[in-house]
Amino acid sequence: MKKNNYSILVNTTDSFEDCWIPFFTLFKKHWPDYDGKIYLNTETKVFTFPGLDIVSVQNNIQTPEKKITWSECLIAALNSIDDEIILYMQEDYFIKLHVQNDIVNEFVDVMLAEDIDCIHLTDQNSLGPFLPSNFDDLWLIDKKATYRLSCQAALWKKSVLLKYIRTYENPWQYEKFGTKRAQLLNHKFYSVNRDKYKLNENEIIPYVFTGIIRGRWYEEVIELFEINNITIDFRIRGFVKDAVPKPLVNRIKSRWKELPAAIRSQFEIYRLKFI
Repeated sequence: MKKNNYSILVNTTDSFEDCWIPFFTLFKKHWPDYDGKIYLNTETKVFTFPGLDIVSVQNNIQTPEKKITWSECLIAALNSIDDEIILYMQEDYFIKLHVQNDIVNEFVDVMLAEDIDCIHLTDQNSLGPFLPSNFDDLWLIDKKATYRLSCQAALWKKSVLLKYIRTYENPWQYEKFGTKRAQLLNHKFYSVNRDKYKLNENEIIPYVFTGIIRGRWYEEVIELFEINNITIDFRIRGFVKDAVPKPLVNRIKSRWKELPAAIRSQFEIYRLKFI
């Protein structure tokens, strides 16, 4: 018998497996009434956690000749999920307090019944502008808003999310150019009512934004892990505050490597707009 009418996707990579035990320890503690499947988007590794129905995706589509992109991994994971509604999270979204499961379920029901393609579950995504909606808990995100697409926690219609992913884009390009695509396509994006749901005041899924930054631990996780008896050797990754800025030449090389994808994405925007 099916328990939920949506699934959770935890987007990750095998090199971030040090996040999995902390993530699921906190998930189980603070979201005890979630009873559906959780898809962990691994490449080759398998992970289990007592009391949770975790499916390790093991997309493993990389070959010696070609390293797969973030977007290709995400597409593979989405295609492995049967449900049309998915809740997108990432492995370093460490949950701090009790999740308001009833509200998540209500939003899923609304998405299935109404013309809603995405609901951002935090106030840490688009800066607006926002428009009134027919739902007390939701604001409609204006087409011209920044970050209509975001990698923060959100409920998505899987078929719509797949329309916005491009195999050649990294996460930042997906947010930037995906938002531009969303200005030209007719999908409805909503965010939680910012008057009711606010960071550190009343959050639906209270989590750290975000636990790892540029490959290093964000200092906020130290106390969270300590009070939950989670042991991590922080020396391996180090902390954000101790990061040494990349040399200018390295930053230029990184931007240069991203340029072909950015040009390709921008060309598509022009094509959607004028052709």
